[in-house]
Amino acid sequence: MIFDIFNPQVSVVSYGLEGKTITIYGSNNLGKTKQATRMKKPFYLGFEKGIKAIAGVNFLPVNNWADFKKINKQLTSKANLERAKEMYQTIIFDEVEASARYCSRYVCDKFEVETIAEGRGGYGLWKEYEMEYWEEIDKLLNAGYTVVFIAHETFDEKRGKIVPKGDKRAIAPVIDNSEIVVYLRSNGIDEKGNVIKSSGYMAETKDFFARSKLDYINPYLQEFTAENLENAVIEAIKKQEEAEGIKAVSYEEQKETLESESLDFDELKKGILKAGQTLYGLNKSEEVNEIIEKNLGKGKKVTDFAKSHVQIMSVVLGELNDILKAVEKTEA
Repeated sequence: MIFDIFNPQVSVVSYGLEGKTITIYGSNNLGKTKQATRMKKPFYLGFEKGIKAIAGVNFLPVNNWADFKKINKQLTSKANLERAKEMYQTIIFDEVEASARYCSRYVCDKFEVETIAEGRGGYGLWKEYEMEYWEEIDKLLNAGYTVVFIAHETFDEKRGKIVPKGDKRAIAPVIDNSEIVVYLRSNGIDEKGNVIKSSGYMAETKDFFARSKLDYINPYLQEFTAENLENAVIEAIKKQEEAEGIKAVSYEEQKETLESESLDFDELKKGILKAGQTLYGLNKSEEVNEIIEKNLGKGKKVTDFAKSHVQIMSVVLGELNDILKAVEKTEA
């Protein structure tokens, strides 16, 4: 797509769980992982070994951050994405705190230190750690799966309530990008000694954090199950349609409104060369050189663009095309 504020996209809401991000948290043995694995076409990323008692779930062992990076590349790369999404709709990330420890160890090994705090002569590797974690999570969130993050609970003394447990550099991007954060509470056992399914909360109280970005969702599920959660989401969107007069769409239709222009290195370079040659022929060589140097650096040329420069190239091509449009307008 071409960015044009005078021809904007209009936001839409999609049905179901596809493409949504959900965080489920609570204490142990509440059914967090069990219910997540009952969602559509699951693939389990086990930073913790939470499926030892659950059979029939597709997974690969994740014993360090490098394992996750390799799996994440296969799940999200353009070359594999279509095939991967035919096999999997739900990616279960279990769990956040353990993944952060793996990421921290990866960054420490990279910089040959024992702890994040020791890095860069005592200044710490906090930014490097934060960026490493975020970049991998961002790839997964943008691939179009239903991503379910599993987290433990902890009591936040400052806020005076129960919240998802984890280092703030890891838990913040997870929570910020979750359409739904479900807090699970145990209902104990019945008179026959059978475990009663946990209840799920999707609205914050004075005792715990939870939330949903869906305004019309039922904030309480007496029995938290994969089916009940999906039904609650579908029902919330139907209510939104009725109340606001909107029309919900499929996830694929919603995805089209969220896509940016393609940042393909070869295509961008070809476009820059073509626009540059045209402008050179119009005696606009100074303007061309000025744009390239402004964005890439003094003395730089088109031949200096590398594949890591695709965002810069996109800006350069846009500015060159603006000059071409201005010339065409003058000549018209």
